Amino acid sequence: MRVIGVTSGKGGVGKTTVSVNLAVELAKRGKKVVLLDGDLGLSNAQILLNARVEYSYGHVLSGQKTLEEIMVQSEYGVKLVPGSSGSSALARLTRLQLLGLIHALSALDDCDYLVVDTAAGISDNVTVLFGACDIKLLLIQNEPSSIADAYATVKVLQQEFNLSDIMLTPVQVSNERESENIHKRINKVTAQFLGLSLEYATGIRKDPVVLNSARLGQPAILHAPESDIATDIKRLVDVITKAPTKPANSSDIRISVGAKG
Repeated sequence: MRVIGVTSGKGGVGKTTVSVNLAVELAKRGKKVVLLDGDLGLSNAQILLNARVEYSYGHVLSGQKTLEEIMVQSEYGVKLVPGSSGSSALARLTRLQLLGLIHALSALDDCDYLVVDTAAGISDNVTVLFGACDIKLLLIQNEPSSIADAYATVKVLQQEFNLSDIMLTPVQVSNERESENIHKRINKVTAQFLGLSLEYATGIRKDPVVLNSARLGQPAILHAPESDIATDIKRLVDVITKAPTKPANSSDIRISVGAKG
């Protein structure tokens, strides 16, 4: 199983949109995919997947359900591990609880790709989950607050987990040139002040199809397969599936937790 993390420093950039469409495209290509709604306190991935959720991860923590029992099979070929809507307790899990979640996910059978849609920001709920992923996608918009928050996210991840394999993914851009320029600007700053070179995934263009598909409860990749966002998601999946699997090191959280089992 390969684990793909999708995060951003700033909220509202489209993490869930990218995560859901990424997962559905992988499923379309014949992969067995599980999507974790890592925004555990304010989950909404089920809306884009048009899935009915009866239980949440809170039921797992309380011992009422197992992880497998709360999982929902969507009509689009993706299994969903739902969070909860409006749960302050799930939004502030301890590191031990988060590591327990990672350990449970690493033991899932019959899964080729696990996509982790994190919350925004730099809380433990974000950094611990994101740090445990094999492929780390950091979404960023071409506006000052998003750029500043993305830099802060990279800084925290490097300081806490010594991460150096983050892939920058500019979103809501006009074209690929704008996307590449964003990467060059951010990479210059992280190289100068953090000694870190960020990889580049691809750009995701702004597309009105996203809102229409959300209203219909259908991922854009299926609602409008020839749209700009669908084209960009397919290119992103190409990048991910061709990316080499990197050997784990001592800072790999997922591997170190798995070793305890």
